[in-house]
Amino acid sequence: MRLLVAAATSFELGPFSRFLEEGFEKAGPNHFCRKNLEIYLCITGIGQMLTAFSLTEAMNTFRPHFCLQAGVAGAFNRELPLGELVIVREELLGDLGVEDKGQYHDIFDIGLMPAGEHPFTQKKLINPFQDFPLRLQLPFVTALTVNTVSGTHTTISRREEHYSCDIESMEGAAFHYVCLKKGTPFLQVRSISNYVEPRDKSKWKMQDAIEALNRWLIANLPD
Repeated sequence: MRLLVAAATSFELGPFSRFLEEGFEKAGPNHFCRKNLEIYLCITGIGQMLTAFSLTEAMNTFRPHFCLQAGVAGAFNRELPLGELVIVREELLGDLGVEDKGQYHDIFDIGLMPAGEHPFTQKKLINPFQDFPLRLQLPFVTALTVNTVSGTHTTISRREEHYSCDIESMEGAAFHYVCLKKGTPFLQVRSISNYVEPRDKSKWKMQDAIEALNRWLIANLPD
């Protein structure tokens, strides 16, 4: 099996990378092998544009059977404990649109794209969970992907009202979009590092979130 593991930054996959370096044969840069399992690490960079390009290039070269995106995220939903892992069932685009008379309208609202145009389903990029090699034992959430992380009460309220999502990231929708367009089975796993609120890094649990994420990755590698 060829598994592509994508993350925005190498920092998010530090312990997992060390695990691969120590326990797998290295077949090339970011390419690891053990028995019938091949793993390619794709560090995409931050944001949708870099993710779409890096992921597409890696998939064209590595031709994975399955893609896994791993990273941290902020939570709108405060019932999600910091450090908890979640599976993203569906993604929405959070800031691709226009502002008109004090109101935000996304590209689907204003008719620039049909809400059901492939691979979208009513604005959403939904994981069909087909041909799946990993156990789905984490909570499922809806995610919002944005270019600018929410940091004011006005922005947070507007996004919560317009989309009613559980978490927020800067890359998830691009990952879902590329995998759906290519027809490659995929999974996005996020660890909650902070709540979506006016920025205060003293409240974040980044290290705890990354450690939990990497423990899950190592424990759930397919045979």
